[in-house]
Amino acid sequence: MALFQGSVRKDGAANPVTYRHLLSPQAMTVFNPLRTIAHCDIDGAFAQFEQVRLGLPDDIPLIAIQWDSIIAVNYPARAYGIKRGFNGKNPIGEAKKACPHLVVQHVATFREGDTEAGYWDDVDRRTHKVSLDPYRRESLKILAVFREMAPDCEIEKASIDEAFMDLTPMAIKQILETFPHLATVPPDAPDGLDTPLPPPPPVDWSKSGNVIPLHGQKKVEEKHEGDAAEDDVEDAPSTWEDWALCFGAQIMMQVREEVWTRLHYTCSAIRFLGGKLGNAISEEFAATTVGDLLTISLEALQDKFGEESIWVYNIIRGIDHTEVKEKLVTKSMLASKNTIPAVRTPAMGLHWLSILAGELTVRLREGRESAPGLWPKTLVLSTRASNESFHSRQTAFPFTRNLTPEYILKYARKLWDETTTPLKKGTMKYSNISLAFHGLESLEEGQRGIENFFNPGPKKEETAKRSRSVKKKTPLETFLTQKSSTPKLESAGSSSPGKSDSPQPVAPEPVNGSWTCPKCQTVIAPGEDVLEEDHERWLAGARQEHDDYHFALSLQEEVPVASSSRPAAAAPRPPKAPKKSAGIKAFFAPKK
Repeated sequence: MALFQGSVRKDGAANPVTYRHLLSPQAMTVFNPLRTIAHCDIDGAFAQFEQVRLGLPDDIPLIAIQWDSIIAVNYPARAYGIKRGFNGKNPIGEAKKACPHLVVQHVATFREGDTEAGYWDDVDRRTHKVSLDPYRRESLKILAVFREMAPDCEIEKASIDEAFMDLTPMAIKQILETFPHLATVPPDAPDGLDTPLPPPPPVDWSKSGNVIPLHGQKKVEEKHEGDAAEDDVEDAPSTWEDWALCFGAQIMMQVREEVWTRLHYTCSAIRFLGGKLGNAISEEFAATTVGDLLTISLEALQDKFGEESIWVYNIIRGIDHTEVKEKLVTKSMLASKNTIPAVRTPAMGLHWLSILAGELTVRLREGRESAPGLWPKTLVLSTRASNESFHSRQTAFPFTRNLTPEYILKYARKLWDETTTPLKKGTMKYSNISLAFHGLESLEEGQRGIENFFNPGPKKEETAKRSRSVKKKTPLETFLTQKSSTPKLESAGSSSPGKSDSPQPVAPEPVNGSWTCPKCQTVIAPGEDVLEEDHERWLAGARQEHDDYHFALSLQEEVPVASSSRPAAAAPRPPKAPKKSAGIKAFFAPKK
């Protein structure tokens, strides 16, 4: 776990903390000196996920592999010198030599025809597709603990195994609870809210986990060899930034303990020491920790890695103005496969499309569990030939309640057929195929897809077919029976007691999944092919369509009134006198 701040530490005179920073909501920006950001990830995440899934003891060495590569190593295995990217042509064999009792676990994979990824003994990159879905599920569990333990904080998921947390609101709350006299600006404060806070008491770091000395571990070791016995953290007086970091560290200790208690995962991280940049800096300065890098001057860093390395210089000192923002909705989902051997025929491509469609089905279903209205606008097929860039085609992806791999494959195959013309000529081979959902959006509650506007219920012929098996009379027969005498026309709004004393029939509510029309006694019920959860929507559409049928019949049966019964034509109105022009128009009117 790493903590970052937005201002230079130990420089209270240059950037003093004021009452405004502590009390004003408008001061909650990335430049607030009390800003406290935590970066937390899971140690050897994939290895830990597999260790917990397999129920292995904590001291069992384990590595997670993907094909012939080591992608995660737990701490017991690291004690044997095993690491990711193990050297040699056979890294897994070398790892087993270093630790004979090493547990080797391949990640989950999809096979053609499977709707869920699984763990198989015969994994083959020529027929299987790697799946990270089990790890994504564990990641969601960890994020749920983060949100529960830090409800007032912004949390940004950075990857499957790491997240950034803006702990500033909780840190400031802790400061105010610990030092309640800071909750109000003193009456004699010379600058009001912009008055600097009074000096803080010394910070107690004992409950904050591991504290990295400001000037690096090497200086601490030198001091231990000399006469001075004081710890480096006591070199300078405590600041309010220190208190914010201290409370942030305490919050993260509680979060990490809760993750361990519930999920049995350990969390910790130091940002930006991995990857090519981290390796280059570590090798250049023989540094293995952030504490080692703190002894490197800015001039030395820029001399080796350019002026832009000031970014690294600030990061390792906890200075970062990057905004932490939660990603509310996933905008895209991708399933990709590097095909070995290369795809040379349409049939080979369809094999992988089937597997990719299965993976997208699982991911979209899981996404809709947390956001029921989530649905993509388009399906995109991308292909890449050796040493060439990607080429893509896309198509609209209509909504369906019955999402299956076959449904996705239907649209993917259309794109594939449009793409594979060069393949049929034998002039191209594809080294990568991917399917992706783009334009994912979460529809508002009650919002319907366009297909529902044009298809509110069953088709008319389906309704008539199902209704004929249960109705007593045809609508026309019933209607003609009720129309035994032609009613006289009446003016709108008039009523006559002798004309119709009976109340108008009231539409009964559906009973046992069916509905009976009060006008013609037709019983309408959904067929067996309508899902139970769709009965209510189906009946609503069928009722509306049936009511429209009666309305159309009534309009059709109305007879034009005879000319003798028509009211006398109104006398023609005299022509209106032309209005006189008013205002400025009068000046331009033609004179008579």
